[in-house]
Amino acid sequence: MSTRPEFGLLIVSFLFLMGVSQAGVVFCAICRLVYAQWAKPYYRLAELSTLAFFPFAIVGFLLIYYYARDDLFYWLSASSDEHLSPWLNSDWLLIRNLFGLFLFYGLSTVYAVKSLRPDLARGPNAGNIDHRQVERQLYLLSPLVLIGFVVCNTLFAWDFAMMLIPHWHSTVFPIHFWFGNVLAGTAALIAFPAILGRSSATGSYFGPHHVRQLSMLLTAFVLLWIYLFWAQFFVIWFGNLPHETDPLWRQMYGHYAPYYWTMLAGCFFVPLVALIFGFINRSVLAMCIVALGINIGIWINRYLMVIPVFSPDDRPLDHLLDVGLSIGLLAAFLLVVVLLARRLPMYSHWEIKLTHEPAR
Repeated sequence: MSTRPEFGLLIVSFLFLMGVSQAGVVFCAICRLVYAQWAKPYYRLAELSTLAFFPFAIVGFLLIYYYARDDLFYWLSASSDEHLSPWLNSDWLLIRNLFGLFLFYGLSTVYAVKSLRPDLARGPNAGNIDHRQVERQLYLLSPLVLIGFVVCNTLFAWDFAMMLIPHWHSTVFPIHFWFGNVLAGTAALIAFPAILGRSSATGSYFGPHHVRQLSMLLTAFVLLWIYLFWAQFFVIWFGNLPHETDPLWRQMYGHYAPYYWTMLAGCFFVPLVALIFGFINRSVLAMCIVALGINIGIWINRYLMVIPVFSPDDRPLDHLLDVGLSIGLLAAFLLVVVLLARRLPMYSHWEIKLTHEPAR
């Protein structure tokens, strides 16, 4: 395990972008379940951001599976005298992760299309759509979307991170993994008012109230993330088992220490202090800076989950091809989001106009 996986940085960026984009529809599902009226302007672009990464998620995973599995999933190549569980089988690795991806993106596509349909209706049929009924259908679909998200991300957490450390088993780690995606994705929503709220052409619904409400939700998510982080850390520290502590110490001390503490600063220390102040909560620019810090922190978190296992002294910028491909993946994803936003309504107008009347 001393050789860094080929295109390791691209694999890390793939995991990060897939998680952040998936959090878009998860945010919508959570807010619809609790009838968060303030969140309605965020719904459409949040859903589109999830759908935009759909093709990248499938193609990206297949490329990793066929061209990088020997390096990344080294446990598939065990010696002949070792008995492996059927779970540690290359075919089963492919099947379970494709199942997770198609389960989540299938549910998300149905969810987003159902949300879009009232805004796309034209002609005499437009008035025949029962918005209350659509609202109720989305409410009932929301738990299924969340279940699909948890299943998909738990499988990826196991195969792309936890199983890289031999004999490590953790029930907390997958939760910490997928909630990190929720934190980063929610933080990324801060950029929507910055992109759309200043443009009169969009007929923006965003106001200071929406930024303030999202900052409050983000504060709660930051605290929940550090709780899960501590639950994971404490078990490893208290158990003091070398095969668990050695990978953690490699992150915390030595070459990777600056990355580790930058991750903690971006995901917890800086947001916690910054979000205490009201003037930051009400400022789109200030919140964008906080959100950027959180996303950088989660990207580093993904980097530390994968790379230190294989290399004791890796530096991301030493691999310029990886850096270029990662930037290209980000640019392609954002381009698809922009194209979808131009062709489809950028707001869920029918939901925004719908008065609050929970349809349980």
